[in-house]
Amino acid sequence: MFLHPIITHFPLALLTVYSVFELIRFKKVKEKPYWFFVKAIFVTLGTITAVLAWLTGPEVSGSRLGEMHELFATNSLLIFAIIALTYFSTWCWPILVSKFIMRSYIIIPLALLGLICIVITGSLGGAMVYGTDFDPLMAPVFKLLKIY
Repeated sequence: MFLHPIITHFPLALLTVYSVFELIRFKKVKEKPYWFFVKAIFVTLGTITAVLAWLTGPEVSGSRLGEMHELFATNSLLIFAIIALTYFSTWCWPILVSKFIMRSYIIIPLALLGLICIVITGSLGGAMVYGTDFDPLMAPVFKLLKIY
């Protein structure tokens, strides 16, 4: 049974919600005592399920579309793994590095970059299944990546 299409939607959802939560910067929301833990749970579960999706992904070779999908999936995984490890280390044992990464001028661009990477990864995966004409908004990205 091919597990990748079943597993892959969980990390997309969890990491997208995490990214949106990280971009929410209202003082009323940020001051809630549980807000840190909510974001930490979403990014941690999203990263764990992303590892499972990455491991169950099909081997693609010779296809520019498949290679780009794998590249963006790996980059997404690495970005969110750094964020998840930062949350974990901040919570368990405060380290100078994690306190630096948790600053808004570092964590917000990382979350935004991760969100962009998973959107492109999902679009490339959809293009592998449905063809490159299924999403006209992604046509400039496909041309930039030299997919067609």
